[in-house]
Amino acid sequence: MEDMDFVQKAKVRWAIEGDENSKYFHGIINKKRSNLAIRGVFVDGTWCTDPILVKKAFKDHYEARFNKPTKARLKLSFSFPNRLSTDQVADLERHVSHDEIRLAVWDCGVNKSPGPDGFTFEFFRKFWKVIGPDFCEAVEHFFKQGSFSKGCNSSFIALIPKVLDAKFVNDYRPISLIGCIYKVVTKILASRLAMVIAGLVSNTQSAFVAGRQILDGPFILNEVLDWCKRKKKKALFFKVDFAKAYDSVRWDFLLDVLEAFGFGSTWCTWIRGISDFAKASLLVNGSPSDEFHIHRGLKQGDPLSPFLFILVMEALHLSVCKAVDEDVFKGIQLQGSLALSHLFYADDAFFMGEWSDNNLRGIINILKCFHLASGLQINIHKSQILGVGVSRSRVEDMASSLGCTIMENKFRYLGVMVGAGMTRHKAWDDVILKLQSRLSKWKAKTLSIGGRLTLLKSVLGASPLYNMSIFKVPKGVLKVMESIRSNFFKGASMLEKKISWIAWDKVLASKKKGGLGVSSYFALNRALLLKWVWRFVSQDDSLWFRVIQAVHGDKIDSHSVRKVSIWSSILKEVQVLKSSGFDFLSYCSKRIGDGQSTSFWKETWMGDIPLCELCPRLFALDSAPNICVAAKMAGPLDTSFRRSVRGGVEQQEFSDLSSFLNSVVLSTSNDRWYFSLSSSGEFSVKDTRLAIDDLVLPSHSEPTRWVKLIPIKINVFMWRARRGCLPTRYNLVQKGVILESTSCPVCFSDEEDVHHLLFRCSLSQEVLHRVCRWWEIDFQLWRSFSEWDEWFSSIRLPGSVKGFLEGVFYVAWWFIWGFQNRSTFDVNKPSRSILFENIVSSSFLWCNSRCSRKFSRDDWLKNPHLISL
Repeated sequence: MEDMDFVQKAKVRWAIEGDENSKYFHGIINKKRSNLAIRGVFVDGTWCTDPILVKKAFKDHYEARFNKPTKARLKLSFSFPNRLSTDQVADLERHVSHDEIRLAVWDCGVNKSPGPDGFTFEFFRKFWKVIGPDFCEAVEHFFKQGSFSKGCNSSFIALIPKVLDAKFVNDYRPISLIGCIYKVVTKILASRLAMVIAGLVSNTQSAFVAGRQILDGPFILNEVLDWCKRKKKKALFFKVDFAKAYDSVRWDFLLDVLEAFGFGSTWCTWIRGISDFAKASLLVNGSPSDEFHIHRGLKQGDPLSPFLFILVMEALHLSVCKAVDEDVFKGIQLQGSLALSHLFYADDAFFMGEWSDNNLRGIINILKCFHLASGLQINIHKSQILGVGVSRSRVEDMASSLGCTIMENKFRYLGVMVGAGMTRHKAWDDVILKLQSRLSKWKAKTLSIGGRLTLLKSVLGASPLYNMSIFKVPKGVLKVMESIRSNFFKGASMLEKKISWIAWDKVLASKKKGGLGVSSYFALNRALLLKWVWRFVSQDDSLWFRVIQAVHGDKIDSHSVRKVSIWSSILKEVQVLKSSGFDFLSYCSKRIGDGQSTSFWKETWMGDIPLCELCPRLFALDSAPNICVAAKMAGPLDTSFRRSVRGGVEQQEFSDLSSFLNSVVLSTSNDRWYFSLSSSGEFSVKDTRLAIDDLVLPSHSEPTRWVKLIPIKINVFMWRARRGCLPTRYNLVQKGVILESTSCPVCFSDEEDVHHLLFRCSLSQEVLHRVCRWWEIDFQLWRSFSEWDEWFSSIRLPGSVKGFLEGVFYVAWWFIWGFQNRSTFDVNKPSRSILFENIVSSSFLWCNSRCSRKFSRDDWLKNPHLISL
């Protein structure tokens, strides 16, 4: 009986939320079909299925992995240049308030898998008034005593398979399910550490630091690879894989690193407290093993672990920098003073330098020393080497001597294709396969057209954005990707042909332009690429910006679009878009604050062009061509001129410029770059994408009408109906489908086209007349949507109530369409008598669930015109 009750409730919830872009919707369609149960594992070469022996095999393995280090370690022998200030130390170690604890509770996931305490944060939120003080007292106990109460430092370890058919213990990834007290403590520590970590960690690390870009690393690597090929440099690229990186960190080394960064004794006591007396129990098929002690490693699933790990990796960064200074390892010297030797992203490490045996030996020795100090050891078999400007045989010899593999012209870094001499068209095969798997046919069959539209829009953002954010997607690939989405929207597979009732580019167009707002991959790809242009123009002073400056020059106007590089291909696309009517750089301008960081003559800060182009004669007179706005406006305009202004053109330019400057008032704020397509003034991928879509996609004469009070599937149905794109008998014949008759199967009085079906048929007139009588409004005989729109706009009702009424009409038309189809295809003909009742009940269910102010069914039946939002 309970199962039947849950099934019925699920049906009601799906009827309400089934098409919406909600957590419930995505939870249903992304339900894992694979069985995660552990059937057995290989133990010493023997396949073992006994649950007791399987559990023991996992416990023994992880107990050995997290055991106490027995070998002596190397200790840090150099100082760290970046250290915390006294004020920062005091702020990190300040008293923990109840508000801070409550904020951490609300910042944790509501229904994530619980740890050994069995509680979820939804429980604590719901009963916070009752148990909040006790919970705060438990958290405060840790910060006062520097250790957890008994049991709070225990965790479950969930086993997630890393491969499709996991058969060995090493095929599983351990994820810690930690208790609520522990998680709130580490959440508070992580929030505090996040405020200072940017000043401690070098710009070669881009993971988990606010304001840094994940994709800078792959972009830099591609640029350096192409630069080495152009300059005919012999270069070495070495991608390092750390074995069990998080699980291998030595706690004594971590504390040494914290002290080297200047963390206070109280903070170090807290970090020691979250490690000491830690216990874990493995979950094998939901059954926990015996507990065992943990003596090393950072918990995957702990909010603090990523920050502690990059602090550990900073020690490796400093070691490499010291080796470079002492010529133990030679990096790649770019034009100017910028040199690159390594890039880190969490446990992904990448080294680059001159090609030589000594250079590679130097970095291997550095990594060995780092292993002896930190516990982090490289997995040489999974590490890769690439040589640029050297023969393959030399690369093979070096790889063989190390025991690593060769990068076959391309490799993945953060999921992004990076390579030398790679065919980037082939790199998009994985993107297409991933998109096909996300929009698989089984999902199309289980979803309504509204659900498919929701999934299309969400998959647009969930697609392989990393590749699309760096590389220009070829037109052929874009065509394939759009055809996959188009077929999914129609409910067809790639090998299946279905009638296209409306052009796909009209579906992609925004609702303001008469489409469904899906947006095109072309616009998304170009908008993501233009973000890099914005970053260079606005001079974000990142490592990526300095690399582009070193390789291509200081000014974007002087950068060549003919070079083989990502940056050149992006700039070429800027020119292509400009020729098509979208001048991106025209939307980027400087907003003057104090005028200290803006060039008076050379930057566009007044009008649409730089003053050096607007007043070329005056610019030629100025002896300080690079003078800033603040300095220029501090005194008379002609102070820095070589001579006095003469008559004619010079005098006219001087008069015009003087009148322009009279309206300029400097402020105390800093100068900043402004992006005019966005209301905030900051670059927005969304606003850029919409602007490109509006340029390249077709526009309908009327915007799409959308009623939020009813399901998406009904809105899509009405959008198709208004454009005459329903599979009526008339439209089917027009598409070449052979039918016995095109007459309406209900009234047989006329051809079944959209307007006859929804307005002129006796059935539709009867239903619409009852709707008007129910709402106490005058009924009219409409013959088309244009007549209905004119009548609807003339009705005198509050705007919120008219939203309900429009939704009811849409629901009525949707039920009429369904009645017509069932009359044609069902063996048991539908009952005409209950059609109106279904319209009333369904519209109440949908409108009431989407309205912020709830109303009763009686009000809906008797006084719908009095209901307001």
